[in-house]
Amino acid sequence: MIIEIATEGGFGGIAAIPPKRIDLERQPADLRQALASAFAPAALTRMEAVSCPGCPDRLSYRITIIESGQARHCVTLSESQIPLDTLDLIDRV
Repeated sequence: MIIEIATEGGFGGIAAIPPKRIDLERQPADLRQALASAFAPAALTRMEAVSCPGCPDRLSYRITIIESGQARHCVTLSESQIPLDTLDLIDRV
């Protein structure tokens, strides 16, 4: 599984984080498991369902999941929709 993460918005509309492309197969086992859980389709669906008042004025994350033999899954989430532990994972990789 490949996870691509790009950001938009933030201070002055400037992306604060460079785009990331994470290949789960190249990650240590503990990090691979944490990423697979955090970015599983069900987890992304739960994040999308979180209400986010004021979202347009915050940093947003475009997350694309690429799995071999499957269609890409892409979501755009406000930073307030993403759990803190998942934001920490994004910072770690």
